[in-house]
Amino acid sequence: MYLHSNSDALLLDGLYTAILAGSGLVALQVSRASLAPRSRAYPFGASGQEPLYSLFQALVMLGMVGYAAITASGKVITSLGGGVVTAVQTSGLAWYFSAMVLLNGLLWWQYRSSWRRSGRQSALLEASARSALFDAAVSVGTGVGLLGAPQLLATPLAAVAPITDALIVLVLSALFLPGPLRALRQAVAESSGVGVEAELLERCRRILAERFGQSDCALVELAMIKLGRTYTVVAYVNPAQPRTGAELDQLRLRLETWMRELVPGPALCEVIATAAHPYRPGSADERPARWPRQRSEQ
Repeated sequence: MYLHSNSDALLLDGLYTAILAGSGLVALQVSRASLAPRSRAYPFGASGQEPLYSLFQALVMLGMVGYAAITASGKVITSLGGGVVTAVQTSGLAWYFSAMVLLNGLLWWQYRSSWRRSGRQSALLEASARSALFDAAVSVGTGVGLLGAPQLLATPLAAVAPITDALIVLVLSALFLPGPLRALRQAVAESSGVGVEAELLERCRRILAERFGQSDCALVELAMIKLGRTYTVVAYVNPAQPRTGAELDQLRLRLETWMRELVPGPALCEVIATAAHPYRPGSADERPARWPRQRSEQ
């Protein structure tokens, strides 16, 4: 249809949908793999595949949108300079955009159903469902813009009609960019082990401090990271009385039960008994970014 119509907006919309559809098949496989139990190959589960997938999908999206925006800008500049821009052929576009809206609706239904079957815990499937619904709305807007462009020739906006396609591409690029940028930032943060949001961490810390206190343990610190759909939680506690390994295991099982109430996803939990704060001055995470080289001693 792009070859028939010469519409860059149609090409961008079609490529965006194609990437969603193709990567959606990969997303379903990644989602199933993330549900697999922990193994020797993946001792903390395979949830790390989700941010890795999101990272590469975001990079592909950014490259596609960036190239489209540059091409459209060139056409606008050419037209403003008096150059000739290839006209868009609108015949056949009405049924094409209708089919695109229908297909995106089916994609949204598929992703939404898979997300519900996953226990509403897969951020990847939820994001894919939102993207499919968003693309359906974009197809409607693009279709209205391209099919309505010839009507501008009889209005004071006749000069805009030749570059309507390029303007639509620029608008679509502005709409498409925030999603991949947000996904890229989140995927990089998760892959690098950045802690969870401060609000969620503070809420969990406050509730767990009270519950550990009921077990005669002072919560020294709570460390939380999120990788894909899985949260990894380490509670540093200072028991008031000596505890056996079996008693610490019971605390860990309680922590797992509590975290199921506090976070929207599975949680891998550990309890470490300690009297010292893990982030006290001089610990690894508070050292300067660059250390002077020290001579190794044998």
